[in-house]
Amino acid sequence: MAYLSSYQVEVRSYELDVYDHVNNAVYINWLEHGRSRLLQDKGFNYTQIAEVWGVRFMTVRTEIDYRQALKLGQLAEITTQVEKVGNTSVTIAHQINRLPEKSVAAQAKVVIVFTDAAGGKPVPVPPEFVRLYA
Repeated sequence: MAYLSSYQVEVRSYELDVYDHVNNAVYINWLEHGRSRLLQDKGFNYTQIAEVWGVRFMTVRTEIDYRQALKLGQLAEITTQVEKVGNTSVTIAHQINRLPEKSVAAQAKVVIVFTDAAGGKPVPVPPEFVRLYA
């Protein structure tokens, strides 16, 4: 089973749109933070993977299905895990749950592509990444 990372956030006033629920663009930020936490949980950050493995990764696709609104002051849990490993790409599955009931507010899939640290050309997914996260 793939490693599961999670964190919680309380919905803040500046994340709301004119309909008084979390703006759809905010979810992108929460997902990005989830991927950052995935690395941090194992002792890495974005710059360290370039230094240690000689690679970087970039987001090439994001899909989000919004299931229910989140409102000011509500608590959300964002989970992140590797769903699929390709040759140069990895599909990351995210879920945003409304707490405490753990009802699904949104589900997302993000595809990242590993590149060389210098020129940005696609490279194979590092075996160390697969070992730690998949």
